[in-house]
Amino acid sequence: MARFIAIGKVSGWDNLEKFTADLKSTEKWRLDPRSTITTVYALADGRVIAECHTPEKAEFETWLKKVGFEVESLTQMKHIAKAGDIWKC
Repeated sequence: MARFIAIGKVSGWDNLEKFTADLKSTEKWRLDPRSTITTVYALADGRVIAECHTPEKAEFETWLKKVGFEVESLTQMKHIAKAGDIWKC
């Protein structure tokens, strides 16, 4: 399964209440049975990083548009190192 990262901005996601309301329930991050928004970071500088596992990049792009994500960068991941575990994407 491919993994993608988007960096950009979403209006209001610097507010924890809006961030929670927009992302808390399953239908907000489970795009379909094979596509999931796995992690979203709201950074102190106002930008957002979102990670998606999906077989089709278009599924992630559709979600980004739906939430009003102003994309600065969208790319597929190549390798990951997380707490000492390393794997190829």
